Amino acid sequence: MTRGRPERDLVVFAYAYAASERDAVARVIGELASELRRRGRNVSVIGIPAESIVSAGGNGLEKIRRLRSELSFIFRLLGVVVRKGHRLQAFVSVDVPSGLPLVGLFARRLSRGRVRDVAWVMDLYRLAGPSKNILTRARTSVELIALRTTAEIVTIGSCMASRIERLAHRPADVIPLWHRQMERQARFRQSGEPLRLLYSGSARELHPLQGLIAAVADRPGVELLISGSGAEVDRARDWLAVRPASNITIGGFVPETELQRSYGDADLHVVALSEEMTGTCVPSKVYAAMSAGRGVFHLGSASGQAALDVMRADAGVVVPTGDVDSIGRALDSLLADSSAVARQGENASSFFDGHRTVSAGADAWELVLYGDGLTTKVVS
Repeated sequence: MTRGRPERDLVVFAYAYAASERDAVARVIGELASELRRRGRNVSVIGIPAESIVSAGGNGLEKIRRLRSELSFIFRLLGVVVRKGHRLQAFVSVDVPSGLPLVGLFARRLSRGRVRDVAWVMDLYRLAGPSKNILTRARTSVELIALRTTAEIVTIGSCMASRIERLAHRPADVIPLWHRQMERQARFRQSGEPLRLLYSGSARELHPLQGLIAAVADRPGVELLISGSGAEVDRARDWLAVRPASNITIGGFVPETELQRSYGDADLHVVALSEEMTGTCVPSKVYAAMSAGRGVFHLGSASGQAALDVMRADAGVVVPTGDVDSIGRALDSLLADSSAVARQGENASSFFDGHRTVSAGADAWELVLYGDGLTTKVVS
């Protein structure tokens, strides 16, 4: 190293909503950054300040404010690259705003190829299909251009890697999701005690719950608790207002301080992803459940990464979202086999400990950021 010249050791993770407390992507980035720092790495996570975040949706004025905040964030990142480019080891762009990987391209070219430029793709929702909205189509075009110009793409599931290859015409490495270690509470369901299902978190249109609700409603031996908010939760309330069911309860978000107790009170955790959205994301709820030692009742396509992990680990069941009969048969099977739920929880714990810890994710990311890259395109 030249005397007086600092070593290239800084890794920047750039995600617009890194400061959002309930953002699942922000949680994943934060856990990785903390683990890398624990290993002595120099890591910075940059996002829009929490007080300046503009929520998605709203009227036209709110959307303009959100766009302005995202553009301001990109210009701020360009400034960081110019000021700290001599220290940069790698620049990792995460999902949003559209075109964010182009900042990584700028960092790479400014350094004459010395900066590692990585696009970390955790959400392909906007690339799920054609849109009639002109602004959405424009953003999609920018995203595809950015993905095609970045030096390396890392995503979180094989299904997403396949979609990226179809859209961007280039391969992507797969480093699966992880979750922090949750406290594991033993739960022994007594004879005659109901099978308790929990859906916890946001439930948007891409998380359909109607099939499950119809199957559970007034079914003997089963209880369903939905803790969260979103369009699907509102639909559930409307459905239950017309067809009340004493074994289905809807509540709000569980405070972080009570989350582990809530997880432990359930026998199985419900995860839902619309079949049409397979390959656009990987539900992190699966790994939260596994971390807590609970099996998963997965609603969605069997070809998604989370569903594949559930089946590979024998840590739950996978059924189509809208097939009420299949959901009912799966529930009846679990009720008939008193040992199945406990066995699935044990398998979930074993799979998590062996494959989906933060440490395992950090091992793979160190190869991308500091080593010669992954030895396989898909980390198991």
